Amino acid sequence: MVISEDFSNRIQKKIGVKISNKNIFKEAFTHSSTNIKDDKGKIINFERLEFLGDAILNSIIAEYLYLLYPEAKEGFLTKMRAKIVSRSNLNNIGKEMGLLELVQISNHHKNFGDDIHGNLLESVIGAIFIDQDYKKTKDYVVNKIITKYVDIKNLNSFILSYKAFLIEWGQKEKKEIKFFTKEDGGLSPEIKYCCQIFLEKNLLAKSKAHSKKKAEEKASRIAIRILKLNP
Repeated sequence: MVISEDFSNRIQKKIGVKISNKNIFKEAFTHSSTNIKDDKGKIINFERLEFLGDAILNSIIAEYLYLLYPEAKEGFLTKMRAKIVSRSNLNNIGKEMGLLELVQISNHHKNFGDDIHGNLLESVIGAIFIDQDYKKTKDYVVNKIITKYVDIKNLNSFILSYKAFLIEWGQKEKKEIKFFTKEDGGLSPEIKYCCQIFLEKNLLAKSKAHSKKKAEEKASRIAIRILKLNP
């Protein structure tokens, strides 16, 4: 795979790391939609690096939190890690970093969803690990990602799931909360699901989104605001 000097310089500038293995970073920014193969017929895209980066990131975050909170119990540490590596959080970080600007994709006008931002971030972490080593990858995650994009001080108050919070509130207050989510037959291809939330058989909130999970989260957030709850 031929890598131009300009492209490798753009990668280095974007992620803030001096790279050695240019091919692995080219792979890290290649989407499966391109259907690119090497001379041996092996498919080249960032999915394997994404898998690796996900595992490395979880390990680094676990160690970071373990050292940061020496008195914390396992449950607290697990919850904090889940908030940092949540799909929505990684998507936001990848988007802020502008990683999509470098990706080689079949059609830049097609909507690949928000997850591509987080997938690219994990892919980059996997590439850094392959190109360098665990220690340098850990330094990168701590200094370039956690320190810059994660508000550790207020992380404990961050809501990982508005739906889970609403359900938990209903159970605690002995209130019946029911979700009705179905595919939406509207004209917009961006809107595929509609969620309605009922409180004691009365419609409380509703919302639409391109995925079932996002529709339920959006509706839950509206419901929490209507109920004037403080997550």
